[in-house]
Parts: sequence; structure tokens; C-alpha cells
Amino acid sequence: MNIIFLSSESAHHYYLINEIHKHHSVKKVFFQTTHTVRKNQVERIKWIGNPKNYGRVLRALLDRLVFGRERMLADKFEKEFLFYGVTPALDTAIPYEIIKSFNDAETVAKVRKEAPDLIIVFGTDILQGEILQIAKLNILNIHRGILPKYRGGGLPMWMFYHNDFDNIGTTVHVCSQKLDGGDIVGQKFYRLQKDDKIYKLRSKTTILAIEILREVIDKMVGKSLEYKKQEMAKVWTSKDLTIMKELIARRNFERYVKSLK
Repeated sequence: MNIIFLSSESAHHYYLINEIHKHHSVKKVFFQTTHTVRKNQVERIKWIGNPKNYGRVLRALLDRLVFGRERMLADKFEKEFLFYGVTPALDTAIPYEIIKSFNDAETVAKVRKEAPDLIIVFGTDILQGEILQIAKLNILNIHRGILPKYRGGGLPMWMFYHNDFDNIGTTVHVCSQKLDGGDIVGQKFYRLQKDDKIYKLRSKTTILAIEILREVIDKMVGKSLEYKKQEMAKVWTSKDLTIMKELIARRNFERYVKSLK
């Protein structure tokens, strides 16, 4: 089976791809990285100076100020927890290529050339159009939330905001034109522990994703994979998760883990 990954480029992405490669050979990885689409200095100044973007600029500055340390802790924990302190990297046996967008014609042609049976999507921009039709068998997405209840972004903060600690986990589903709306092929829940921190959850839900994918790939090879259609549900968004709501979510999380025995 020819397996192709469409992914972002960071420690937990490297780790998951490496682990799947141990289970079933990964033919190639296409990384979409932020530096491939970075604006030059003049374009950045124009973008920041545009009044239409003031809200996004302010939110980004506040987010970095309030939650920047947590992002650093998450990166540090990934390196220690997933790579035992060694510099995170993709297995040198796996070919890779860096691209700008998965939705442009040039990238679609490159992915099609690899003749993928299975495409696995992990942490990319929203895919649309022809890229969704290339895989011979399936194109699957890793979603850090329990579907259909938590479609979209801003997860797991929306669960914490609503004190919904029974729906933390990972879902693997078929990519479709509906955001996080395709058939579910695998799902696992994560039960919080007393020593858990928010910055640890990205790594731990990555472990869940690996477990799901191994099972899904085995079932695909054995032609026994089952598909569960989703019911219509609310789509959550990162833009609606204000700084105040994030602070409330974190307070709810801290209170909950302290209550655990």
C-alpha cells in the first residue's frame, strides 16, 4: 500500500509519521511549512497596517503575551516525551518535499505522481477540491477532538470551556468537502490524570492518533474497515475562542485535574 502524508512540520508530526513508518512503510511526506509562504518585509508592513487586520494582529499579540510560555512548554515536553531529549526529526529513510499549498495545481500534480493508495492528513490548512480525490482508497484526517460533537478548531479549549472532560480524544475520519464532516473510521478517548497539564495533551493525543492509524491501516489491508457516518453538529472555531474564554477554559481545566484522585 502506497501511503502519503500531507502534514505540517514539527516534533509531534515527525514522531507520528516515524511511528507509522515502522508499522507500514510511508512512501513520501509533503510538508506545508509557514516559512514557505512568509511575506517579505514590505508585504508584512502593509498587511499589519491594513485596518481590516487590526483585530487579528491584536489577538496574535495578546495570545503570544498570555499563552506564549505554554506554547514553549508544549514544544519542550514533546521533545522530552516523544524523542527522549534528542532533536526531533523525520526518519531519514522517508522522502519528503516542502510545498506552499495543498490546494494548488502544482502540488496536486506532485501528489498524484506518487500514486497514493492512502493519504493521511495531519495539521494542514483546510483541503479543498481536487486534492481530496487523488487517493485510490482513502484520504484520512487526524482530528484532535471527538466527532461529531467537536468539529472545527479551538480544541481542546472548547471542551474545557464547557467543562466537558469526557470528550477529550482523537478521531480519524475521511476528508470531505464538509469541514471534519466525513465518515469516522477510528476514535479514542483520553482520560485526564491528576498530573496532566494542558501543554502535555498535544503529545498524548498524538499517541492516540498513532494507535488509531495502526488499527485503521491493518483493517484497510484486510478489507474490513468500517465507516460511521456523522450526524450534523456545530462547527467550533478558533476565532470565536476569545482570550477571556481561553482563560475560563484553563481555570476549568485546573479545577478539574485538582479534583481527580
